[in-house]
Amino acid sequence: MTGLQPFRHLYVHIPFCRHKCGYCDFNAYAGMDRLMPDYVEALERELLSARERHQFQQLETIYFGGGTPSLLPAGLATRLLGFVRSTFDVASDAEVTLEANPASTDAEKVAAWLEGGVNRLSLGVQGFDPKALAVLERRTDAAQATRAFALAREMGFANISIDLIYAVPYQSMDTWIETLRRAVAMGPDHVSTYCLSFEEGTLLYRRRAEGRVPEVESDLQWDQLDAACAELEAAGFHRYEVSNWARSEGFESRHNHAYWRCRPVYGAGAGAHSYATDGSEASRWWNVARPKDYIAAAPASRADGEELEPRKKVAESLMLGLRTAEGMVAPAGFDRELATLTEAGLVERRDGRIVPTRKGMDLHNQIALAVL
Repeated sequence: MTGLQPFRHLYVHIPFCRHKCGYCDFNAYAGMDRLMPDYVEALERELLSARERHQFQQLETIYFGGGTPSLLPAGLATRLLGFVRSTFDVASDAEVTLEANPASTDAEKVAAWLEGGVNRLSLGVQGFDPKALAVLERRTDAAQATRAFALAREMGFANISIDLIYAVPYQSMDTWIETLRRAVAMGPDHVSTYCLSFEEGTLLYRRRAEGRVPEVESDLQWDQLDAACAELEAAGFHRYEVSNWARSEGFESRHNHAYWRCRPVYGAGAGAHSYATDGSEASRWWNVARPKDYIAAAPASRADGEELEPRKKVAESLMLGLRTAEGMVAPAGFDRELATLTEAGLVERRDGRIVPTRKGMDLHNQIALAVL
């Protein structure tokens, strides 16, 4: 492709975890903390190479995801944050997000994050119900989550997001509503609510196949989603994307919006994905996944990639755009698909845009199947 649009968004993957939860299918690894210094060095090599090989403009968002980025010792976090800022032109108002586990959040690290320019914290709470947390194999509890949130707020974080998971085996409607109310009472600025999925290859998937974990009735899943909508809306949050809620304007995730709008994003680190476009076509590529292999390969860390022909690129942009409440301008060539979705009550036309209905937000997988 020629005429590639410059990168304004950066994702940095930190693959380390203290313990890999049974439901997780992310590129994350437990018991490899000894690799952290070498891994940060490898990230620095890749990022320097990326700056030389690709066009970057002023970065609007930076996202440190994982894995558990909060596992990095304060010194390594300070080093990595400082390196990114010295290597790239970062906008003064850039959104800089770091994912944190309550169990690995302490005052020394929070101070390092703030000093390094992190201004948005994504706290992996997941829930407050001990039974649900046990099924998820989350080795944190409600008290740790509450303490970590309070610490981050007291030390200066003005933008804190928390994650919650519903449709967990043994999680009743009452305990889910209690989870939502406890979450709201903490005072977050953003809430993500995810329906538990049993991903093939995970421990939880195997346990369900063996009959050791029960199925969750579909009616209960929908009831819990309805409860999330009711509780969060009553608390003043607005649902701006299928799984995401913001307390007010300005607290939506700007980095995730880059994905939903198919903006170019450079992904650094083990298993990280990058997306580039020249307007009519697009390409994506991904790095080698295992940390040891990534460290050995960096900066030549790319594992594979693919080119997206024009119709597939537009189909993906339509699918992703219809995840958001604002929707998008209807693209050419998809009249039949959009007519079918409109007839099914999943989308509607509003102010010259095609937007998902509440039903379409809840059943977005049907939209995806129709357009891809």
